[in-house]
Amino acid sequence: MKKRFWLALIPGLVLTAFASSGCIFPLITGVTQVCSTPGMVDATFHWFPSTTQGDQYMDVSWYSTFPAGGSITVGPMDATMNSATVPGLRTNTIHHWRVNAWKDGAWFTSATGTFATADCGTGDGSAPQTGLRMWIPKIGLNAPINFRTVGLDGVMAVPNGKDDVIWYNFENFAGMGGYPGVPGANALFSGHVDYHPHYTAVFWNLRQLVPGDEIDIQLLDGSVLRYVVEWTTWIDDQENFGQFGTRDFSDKLTIVTCIGSFDSSTRNYSNRFIVRAVRFQ
Repeated sequence: MKKRFWLALIPGLVLTAFASSGCIFPLITGVTQVCSTPGMVDATFHWFPSTTQGDQYMDVSWYSTFPAGGSITVGPMDATMNSATVPGLRTNTIHHWRVNAWKDGAWFTSATGTFATADCGTGDGSAPQTGLRMWIPKIGLNAPINFRTVGLDGVMAVPNGKDDVIWYNFENFAGMGGYPGVPGANALFSGHVDYHPHYTAVFWNLRQLVPGDEIDIQLLDGSVLRYVVEWTTWIDDQENFGQFGTRDFSDKLTIVTCIGSFDSSTRNYSNRFIVRAVRFQ
């Protein structure tokens, strides 16, 4: 089950988040990576400094909450610094990062960035683990969550097998996706509905969900994010899926799987089933 989404671009339109000046808070802009020792990545982080002009610190962590003892902190750095390199990060792993400016007894903190470190030729092509799990009590689902990064071709590649859920990393597409629990994220997940030859798969019963049902995401530190289903819908398999992946100011998740009639010649279902849930705890 390979899915693709489409984005409409307007020729000549250049989208910019903010100018490089006038930022009260630091503004993160991106991460570049270089493969170093086997299984390791050297990552360089880039941002626009805060206009507060205080000392700067950068945090990198596997955890979106940046717990004490679970983060790498770089700093203090001069107020004019706009990049920093952290060597030796593990490949094929989700990381979070942010920049903090300290001025006159107050912290000014950027938004949280989320990225996946490069494979660096060490993987076997399977979707790497995140350590997260998805629980859906109504249908008895308790499944591991792996991840794939959506490349510039827009392909949302397949899960490893019938039992795992994929979280899609949309770091290449501004305004889409996001990591679960990060404010304003629209965390996108997918999984198989069935599996060759005759197996039901992880989302076989997803169609039973209705508004009000609960979906939980267990994070690395054991804490649980709770979401409630807002709506479900069917779309044609050729419909633009990108419209369901955009972010706004709410914290939500979106799940997609196959549904409808199966064409054995193309090995594809006629429709996709989409679940939207919003955070309540």
